[in-house]
Amino acid sequence: WLESSQSGMRGFTACQAYVEGCPLRQCQARAPADWAKAGDEVRAWWSQVVGRCRVIVGLHPDQATGSVLQLARAFGRPFATVPCCTFADDFPERRLADGRPVRTYDDLVEWLRAHDPATELDFLSFHGKNLVVFLRKAWAADAGAGGP
Repeated sequence: WLESSQSGMRGFTACQAYVEGCPLRQCQARAPADWAKAGDEVRAWWSQVVGRCRVIVGLHPDQATGSVLQLARAFGRPFATVPCCTFADDFPERRLADGRPVRTYDDLVEWLRAHDPATELDFLSFHGKNLVVFLRKAWAADAGAGGP
């Protein structure tokens, strides 16, 4: 992904040097369930957290999988997430295009992909849940995004 998104980036060594030169920003916070209802103070706080981040990433984010997409959409960023558990009982509002609830891992991947036709899939080289769902392009920042 990095090679395809950064001009002139080729090979593991160049990618590793690039990543090591980037500040790593991690946070633990609750993303609003509905960005349209998020107050100015909440949006300002998240804007400061997201800052100059170029991509929103979730590696096995559990219940935060949908929030990765919400945050990316709200602040106009690409995203990448490696979903693991479905947590269907925690998110009964998640529905597939045909109206069925999101109950299985495959349903979750389908639901994630349905948010933008340019969403892609790939496999990462480690054991376990290693399917990455990602969007290379940035969404237009959507202050009213209700999120996934």
